[in-house]
Amino acid sequence: MEDNVIIDKLLSRDQSGLDEISSKYGRLIRSICGSILKTPQDVEEVENDVLLAVWDGLRSVKPENLTGYICKIARCRAIDKLRYNTAAARNSDLLTELDECLPSGYSPEDEMEKEELSRVLNEWLKSQSDKHQRIFGLRYFKMCSVKETAKSCSMSKTAVTTSLARLRNSLKKYLIERGMFCD
Repeated sequence: MEDNVIIDKLLSRDQSGLDEISSKYGRLIRSICGSILKTPQDVEEVENDVLLAVWDGLRSVKPENLTGYICKIARCRAIDKLRYNTAAARNSDLLTELDECLPSGYSPEDEMEKEELSRVLNEWLKSQSDKHQRIFGLRYFKMCSVKETAKSCSMSKTAVTTSLARLRNSLKKYLIERGMFCD
């Protein structure tokens, strides 16, 4: 079924639209969530949250790209669940690695600021080598461990850890230069 037909069904509050999304995009949603979350129960819970978010979100937004819209929601919800699951152990969590170079007081609810930060992050990432883009993407987008990133990039864990530290420092400097981070 075409995405525009699915969107129309959801906008008219037709439950079969959710079934179509689940059928067409369920595997993709589980793949995104599974790369971030480690337990099947969490993946299933977030998949249901994503379906509900799409159902509710289409009241105010009609996305041009339904696949991208669903992927973005899935990734954000999975990261939220990961943060929730690891709240007690955040000091050793990979999420704090990025916290040190993101602007303090950053509020995901502030859509304009979020869009600007996204634009600047993409700009910075494009300025990096293909190798560094891959390392950064595997670690912070796909949430791979340092060991998995090293294996995927045919590097040692030490080399990946060093590269990630340099990338975070580079990103922090880049954000400071653009006035998006106060030291």
